[in-house]
Amino acid sequence: MSECDNLSGKLEIVEEMASVKSKITEKETKKLMVAAIDFGTTFSGWGFSFDNDYKSDPTKISCKHWNSGKNISMKAPTTVLIQPDGHTLEAFGYEAEDRYAELADEKEHRTYYYFERFKMMLFDTKKLTRNEELEDDKGKRLPAKRVFAMVIRYLKDDLLKETEKKLTVELKEEEIQWVLTVPAIWTPPAKQFMRECAIEAGIQSQNLMIALEPEAASLYCKYFTIPKPKDGKAESKVLSLFEPGARYMVVDAGGGTIDIIVHEVCTDGTLREIFQANGGNWGGTVVDKAFQDFLTGIVGKIVMKRFQDEHKDDFLDLQREFEVRKRSITPDLKSKVKLKIPVSLSNIYKDVNSKSVKEKIERDDELNGKVKFTADKILFDSSLFKNFFSFTTEHLTEHMKSILHEEATANTNTILMVGGFSESQMLFKAVKSSFVDKNILLPEDAGLSVLKGAVIYGHDRKDISVRISPYTYGFGIRGSYDPLKHPRERLHGQKRVRGSMFESLIRKGEETSPGMFTSGRCITPSFGGNTYSLKLFASQRADPLFVDEPDCFKVGELYVDCTDNEGNVGGTLVQITCGGTEFEVQVIHETTRNKTNATFNFLD
Repeated sequence: MSECDNLSGKLEIVEEMASVKSKITEKETKKLMVAAIDFGTTFSGWGFSFDNDYKSDPTKISCKHWNSGKNISMKAPTTVLIQPDGHTLEAFGYEAEDRYAELADEKEHRTYYYFERFKMMLFDTKKLTRNEELEDDKGKRLPAKRVFAMVIRYLKDDLLKETEKKLTVELKEEEIQWVLTVPAIWTPPAKQFMRECAIEAGIQSQNLMIALEPEAASLYCKYFTIPKPKDGKAESKVLSLFEPGARYMVVDAGGGTIDIIVHEVCTDGTLREIFQANGGNWGGTVVDKAFQDFLTGIVGKIVMKRFQDEHKDDFLDLQREFEVRKRSITPDLKSKVKLKIPVSLSNIYKDVNSKSVKEKIERDDELNGKVKFTADKILFDSSLFKNFFSFTTEHLTEHMKSILHEEATANTNTILMVGGFSESQMLFKAVKSSFVDKNILLPEDAGLSVLKGAVIYGHDRKDISVRISPYTYGFGIRGSYDPLKHPRERLHGQKRVRGSMFESLIRKGEETSPGMFTSGRCITPSFGGNTYSLKLFASQRADPLFVDEPDCFKVGELYVDCTDNEGNVGGTLVQITCGGTEFEVQVIHETTRNKTNATFNFLD
């Protein structure tokens, strides 16, 4: 019997989440529309398609066009402005940036909450809880779940307003399949956090699916076409990339993370993961930070802080100006890179230092000749500007090489670059020059590949048939001491093991399929109770022995109700699957064979 805590019926089960509960459900209502939300670190957007349109053309997907004031964008900045009460959304996206700049001009912004690029807190947090807080640009704090939910609610409502224009009748909630994208390298707690935020935003859990960003992009790229020259004319031809047996790597480069996944096309056209999803926090924001750190090194922290605080509109213009240059600069550029610098920054510097920025640069041996500063412009030596990309390009290409050297990825000949940051020529050409023996492809709408793929995934999730487990997962159990397996210091008393043993359910690198359940574990209630909790652990090792080893960590807890739907209390068989994008659990009453309820909780 496993190590379990009898909760005597006093446990309050966490929010109901259909994807992680095992209970008999009624036949699902037919989904007439799939609506996807791509919640990004720097940019977010939404897209949808109706069932009939998907059947005729899977790529017929409607996406929002956002107006930045200067041009039209397919995504909006993930920027939120919240009213002083801390509960009311004032604006989102470009509108939030512009509105906040207006408030700052009137010196009325300090009571508002302003958040940008906050999604990465789910990647950086070692131990995620429901009580996490976000700090805005002024150091003011709000519950993270509230801020995330506000963004999802805004995007949801904005999408539904658009669909109303295309329909003569109103869709019922159960007729809409919602899809929310997350990085593939996110942990189960981060995925659950996003699911609960979506529920708080008004999306019913049973109507919500989580899609992994590189997987979604891979699905969309199945319909990817490129022009092929023939007799001086271009024709559109579907790539042989998706013929059975073909292998390719997807590099999803976003603002915060870069996700990598390697797929093989199966004979039935579905996709099989052949190397577990991985990546790191090397996205476009790393380049932004390198530029800002460099500029701060020139003018000083005091000047930069005053500039950000007192001239929000100018700081915003500088950010947007850099974003344009970041996308357009090329590795072969020889001429200097020019950025428009707000005059207010020069004026603040002179006020603080009693001299101009130009004088400061001319007296700096390291900067003189490489940087030229005028009242409203800064000119960089091209090599200096390109250096802002070095950390990302070096880490990414080295990581890709290590993956492609693995035996499992042999004969992977194509690399698909997707995500908004892939549109940067510096990143794309760094990959191309590092892998001259591979086909490096960039879809025309690389920045929308994830969003559109998420819509396709919502219509048919069966296209991903096999995934690779990134960890060894198992329960913590009490057991007998085995001198052939266990070190002497683990002996407790005469027969027991000191600490909890790691009972593996699935091993790192093992193939999993959606709906494929593990062998599981039988548990029996005791002390008159009917509810147990089982602790789920993960390890980087294939065969861990104990849950307190250095490379093991607790993932979450599984709450099991040992009462079947007829009221019988007894032993249960607990099985889990990690073959989908989220953990699922199935619990069967040993005597009656009826299903009972269980709920995963990955958040403290």
